[in-house]
Amino acid sequence: MGSGSRSPPGRSSGLVGLGGCSGDDDGGGTAATADFCTNVETFEALQAEGDALFESTEEVPVEQLRDVFTRFRDAVEALMDTAPEAVAADAELVGTTTAALIDAYERADFDFVVLATDPQYAEVLAGLDDDQITEANDRLAVYFREECGST
Repeated sequence: MGSGSRSPPGRSSGLVGLGGCSGDDDGGGTAATADFCTNVETFEALQAEGDALFESTEEVPVEQLRDVFTRFRDAVEALMDTAPEAVAADAELVGTTTAALIDAYERADFDFVVLATDPQYAEVLAGLDDDQITEANDRLAVYFREECGST
């Protein structure tokens, strides 16, 4: 592959987001909740960084993609590891779906022409519109807003 890659088919960065989950961490209770709140903020910041890469240029340098996606994978794992019991299943669903997208990007070596023909990517991408993922994202957003003080 060359030195850059076009936007992934069907999405900006293609990463699963916790829409509306950013805000101040002024309402958290326990240290575990505070860790989770911090990890959600990191997750959201990295999604925004990935989206900004695709919005800023037609061809995104592969090195930048690898860096963002590596950090995003770490953030996903941290999010799943620190999710409170009340949202652990939702964090797991969002996390495993996001990890499947990252796996597809890595299999294609961040070549979005190759990615466009990957049937596993197409399956994961189609699954993003699944009601379970939407509902999990919504519950995570509500939890974050209520427990982390997001407005």
